[in-house]
Amino acid sequence: MTSRPARSAARPPGPLEPLLALDARLEGVWAWVQAQMRPDAAHDDAHLLRVARWTLRCAPEVAPVLAVAAALTHDVVNLPKNHPQRAQASELGAQAVQATLPALGFTPADAHEVALAVRDHSYSRGAVPQTPLGAALQDADRLDALGALGVLRVAGVGGQLGRALLDPLDPWAQAREPDDLTFTVDHFFTKLLRLEGTFHTPAGQAEARRRTRTMRAFLAELAAELEVDPPGE
Repeated sequence: MTSRPARSAARPPGPLEPLLALDARLEGVWAWVQAQMRPDAAHDDAHLLRVARWTLRCAPEVAPVLAVAAALTHDVVNLPKNHPQRAQASELGAQAVQATLPALGFTPADAHEVALAVRDHSYSRGAVPQTPLGAALQDADRLDALGALGVLRVAGVGGQLGRALLDPLDPWAQAREPDDLTFTVDHFFTKLLRLEGTFHTPAGQAEARRRTRTMRAFLAELAAELEVDPPGE
């Protein structure tokens, strides 16, 4: 795992502090993540905060310290979308979590539960979580790919990787295979519009429906500006 340079400020962003205050061990978790995680346009501190909030909402029966620990560590190994080991990132992250959390005050059993959730949250891995924490973390992470935030994140990643915005001749990939390695908008068709049916928790399912409607409204507006028919349902 490659560490990123230490940040000049030791304290986390203000909105995260109430979550860290839930349990003293979370300060250590945050410091470790800051030292290890390599952020990008879609995976940064703000993303971790949003995922933590939604993990708590999606798993009210789970100990809050474990929900927040899983959310903060779920991208501790963050490989670029075009990295050959992208599909193994969550497995590598889970191994790091399992090895590190006991040294930060977590029991081996709690470290294992968090590691399982981190391992199974990934879309690339294609796993169905087997625990309430895993289901909540996967839902929370996928929610952040949807809605207005999802539009911003896909555009940010597309720009970071140098992808074209869209195919001007076939923007909705109707006469070709969707190719989100070439066209940013194609990511809606290779992944984002498919996510709604993959949620596990009642809170996640309801929010996913709302955010998917927002993305479809965006695509309808984009179609109007392109002077083409909108993509089908």
